Amino acid sequence: MAKKTKEAGIRGYFQWVLLAIALIVTVLSIGIGPYGRNEDIVQVGDVAAKRYVALSDTVDEVTTEKLKTAAANSVGPIYKSDITVEANSTKQVNDVFQELNDLILKLENGDDFYQMVQEASLKLPVVLSNRQLTAYQVMSLANRILFAEDCVGVLNQIYSEGISADELEQGKTQVKEGLDATPWSSDLKDMAYTIVAAALDPNLVLDDAAMEAAREEKRSEVSSVLIRKNQKIVDEGEIITQDIYDRLVSLNLVGDAEKHGNLFHFLGSTVIVLLIFGAVGLFFFWKKGGTVLKKNEIRMMFTIYTIMILLCKAMALLPYYTLIPLCLFSMMISLLVGRRMALLMNCFFSIIACMIFSGDVEFLTYALISGSFGALLIQKTVKRSHMVPVAAGMAVVNFITMFAGGLFFRDGYTTQLLISSGVGAVMGLIAVVIAVGSLPFWEGVFEANTPLRLLELTNPNNELLRRLMIEAPGTYHHSLIVANLAETAVYEIGGNTALARAGAYYHDIGKLKYPMFFAENQTGHNPHDDIEPKSSARIITQHTKAGAELGLEFGLPKAIINIMKEHHGTSLVKFFYFKALKNYGAENVNEGDYRYDGPIPTGRESAVVMLADTVEAAVRSMLGSGKTLEEVEGAIQGLIKDKLDDGQLNHSGLGIHELEMIRNAFIEVFHGMYHERVSYPKNEEIEAASRKAESGKEEINSDNTH
Repeated sequence: MAKKTKEAGIRGYFQWVLLAIALIVTVLSIGIGPYGRNEDIVQVGDVAAKRYVALSDTVDEVTTEKLKTAAANSVGPIYKSDITVEANSTKQVNDVFQELNDLILKLENGDDFYQMVQEASLKLPVVLSNRQLTAYQVMSLANRILFAEDCVGVLNQIYSEGISADELEQGKTQVKEGLDATPWSSDLKDMAYTIVAAALDPNLVLDDAAMEAAREEKRSEVSSVLIRKNQKIVDEGEIITQDIYDRLVSLNLVGDAEKHGNLFHFLGSTVIVLLIFGAVGLFFFWKKGGTVLKKNEIRMMFTIYTIMILLCKAMALLPYYTLIPLCLFSMMISLLVGRRMALLMNCFFSIIACMIFSGDVEFLTYALISGSFGALLIQKTVKRSHMVPVAAGMAVVNFITMFAGGLFFRDGYTTQLLISSGVGAVMGLIAVVIAVGSLPFWEGVFEANTPLRLLELTNPNNELLRRLMIEAPGTYHHSLIVANLAETAVYEIGGNTALARAGAYYHDIGKLKYPMFFAENQTGHNPHDDIEPKSSARIITQHTKAGAELGLEFGLPKAIINIMKEHHGTSLVKFFYFKALKNYGAENVNEGDYRYDGPIPTGRESAVVMLADTVEAAVRSMLGSGKTLEEVEGAIQGLIKDKLDDGQLNHSGLGIHELEMIRNAFIEVFHGMYHERVSYPKNEEIEAASRKAESGKEEINSDNTH
């Protein structure tokens, strides 16, 4: 335990060191460089040193925008009715009464209705008193139905008039008044109010689209305020007010004083970078949302980020920023770590790159869109035949993004815009080639488990899989099913599906050492009948270690070997343990001799393979003994709970909500495998039906003759 704690501490220190280095590289890349502009620098309150006039006819953006904003703000709230709210609330009320009626029907002598309601989980979270429930219980079924109809009637009356979020408390008051007008007792009225008030939701919601359309209409009604060529903005010696300053900046007659100066730039950029890195650090090291990165993934992300930042810095003075393959960053993260992480980190990288380039919204838009498409499209290069379409797709995305962005953010079409867009297209092609072509480097240096590498391992012509297929066919078939289960479940929880499938293929490779000692490979005699339970357990538990040794011998990735060692954790070999207890007594049996050596799963994929392995064996046994799929579903939940209670999932990184997703994925796969099939008729039945049809034809012909 102390060793694990020390290793965890070293790992955490290592992560913080890499983050600190990346932070220093980023700050220096942004902070060391030319700053400042050639425009005059003025501030609000300064005395104008010269006369400023408009260089051409142009729109007074400042004044026009103020008028448009004022017109848009004059639009009041516009509501629309959401008909689904009334239906949902009515259903909730009816469901509560139906649940109460069902509980009353289940009452037996001596049962306490109030206690049964407390123990039940009502769909609508309400707290009902003993007096209220007693008053409801003693009513006849007909009265209970009338009572429920009155409650729904009061609810529908309020919804017919409409109720907004601001009027919710007023609506509850109307509920009270409506129920007071009913003939029921005070206890039942209080009960009805509790239920109806809990189900009451506003059905009048703000119509954002209508309000936005109204605002836009108001804005469009405002005419643009024009500034004519040579019109004075401010004269020499006049005080520069805020409005004058905004006009000067919007007309590009002066620079922005707040952005001027190396020191201010450096301090501002450093603070922004610290905030961004702080957010990223909290995201990773608080491990919110189940984000757990392996050590080699952290090293790869650090290396890719550092290379790309230095590349951006080195190419910052190029005439076209599209010469930099910005999408390469997200492509590499997507291939080596995962698509979701790539999309997240692309936002972070795009902001940093924009700061290095002293960029603007156009640059940021290009980096975000190009990187996002890169992270998504590069996943398709798992198939070699898709590489050319992906490269062409990235070229098209970069060209369209740059060209459309230029049309929007600049003064329209120019030759330079076309050249810049073409350069971006070429760099999109090159980025795909670099990303895919560099994979062997990352696989060799950082032990990256890329989709391509894992896909190659699942080829049945690999020597280990071919041996498993021939020497232990039952285990091979079991591994295929476990792979289907694990891949489906890992996909649902957002894990590495390729790693889950490859790990499942190889998880039982160690059974090649003694294949006939495992039930799935036995065709008759069971060798365990001839040896002691302790020896049987030792043979069974050693297959994880034997598998790891074979994996090292054949050069399998470390992640696959970890799954081999961890897929049983420290679980108990129950069959032989109970057999030993029966034969020798509890005092003569050491439970540790009947447990796997471990370790327990340290990754989500490894844990899912463990659960899939356990569930597949159990389900196969249950279905073989005549159990139904419905009975199997309950057993699956119990098997997963057993692993959780036994502490086998403590280090896996799986959340409780993910276990339910895994269970549902398993059930879906089993339903696909063991669904009911059409019963085909036997040959005798076909012949009998044919004779009967012929006989019927003869009778018809005979009747027609007579």
